[in-house]
Amino acid sequence: MIKPYQAVALQTNVLNVPNRKEVQKNLDHIGNMIDLVHHMCGLELPVKLIALGEGAIQGFIDEIINMDSATYIETMAADIPGPETAFLGEKAKEKDCYIIAQLKTRNPKFPDRFFNTVFMVGPTGEVIYQYQKNVVLIVEHSSTPHDVYDEWIKLHGDSIDAFFPVARTAIGNIGGSVGVEGNIPESYRGLAMNGAEIFYHGSLPEPWVSRGIWEVQNRSRAIENTAYMIATNTGALEVAGPNGVTSIGGALGGQSAIYNYKGDEMAKSTVVDNAYVSAEINIEALRYYRENARFQNWIPFLRTEIYRRLYDGSLWPKNNPPMQHEEADEIFYDTVKKLKKNGTFTDSSD
Repeated sequence: MIKPYQAVALQTNVLNVPNRKEVQKNLDHIGNMIDLVHHMCGLELPVKLIALGEGAIQGFIDEIINMDSATYIETMAADIPGPETAFLGEKAKEKDCYIIAQLKTRNPKFPDRFFNTVFMVGPTGEVIYQYQKNVVLIVEHSSTPHDVYDEWIKLHGDSIDAFFPVARTAIGNIGGSVGVEGNIPESYRGLAMNGAEIFYHGSLPEPWVSRGIWEVQNRSRAIENTAYMIATNTGALEVAGPNGVTSIGGALGGQSAIYNYKGDEMAKSTVVDNAYVSAEINIEALRYYRENARFQNWIPFLRTEIYRRLYDGSLWPKNNPPMQHEEADEIFYDTVKKLKKNGTFTDSSD
């Protein structure tokens, strides 16, 4: 039996560092906050899961300045395992908990690329989970498994686990992604079909948080899949410039939250700063609900045969080279033309 425990969405201010040597500044800040939240939230129930936002460790420098892949790999991209995962691993070991976070990482199998990777360290201090983001925004320079599709399936196979891995842990089955993938229902449905009971979603920028999109994404993914959602945004973004450091409090939008497997809001931050929210996770209750509820429990109702035709054709092309913003734009508009041709989109009056 898995006893109820506390999960924490840990929202941290982020220094947008220019190189990997500076990353330790963010890690030290994260470590101090982990010490605090583990103590405070542990007054209610033991804290067994802590989630950090996307960019909490490295910032977002590649996207902001349109840094090419080769430069990012040389100056910033992390290795797993590496110093960053070792630091968080020591914290997980010290606190007897799991920590899930995000890094943009190198991969020796693909030396000219880097990937946007969700990872988790467990109570032993070891990395126990990795998920490479499958859909990236045009301004991102990270590659996806789809960009190296042919090579990826040679290495990992073509199963659901190759693209939507889930960690089966002593506190439940956990999986997640970051950023724009919150807009892609299939991303979280893939994790759910592979057994996920707890979703992680890291960070979304403004203006899409204050418009309510962040909340809609996270609640919807929880409702659709009868799964907990830990949605951790980052706080203020601190950007260094010629006149010092500018703190942009509204860059990401905050509003970190935790939703239960019915989509109910269990906890939500109202500040855009260093913050945290915590809520009880009851995996045994979720499992019983999935076994018995005949409403608000949608996966058993899926008519999988009739949905397959939706994805028979290719849209965004696979096996792409690393791209800058302009090259990604070109593929985007080519894909829009394809959608018009097949009748999915209709031409505007322009």
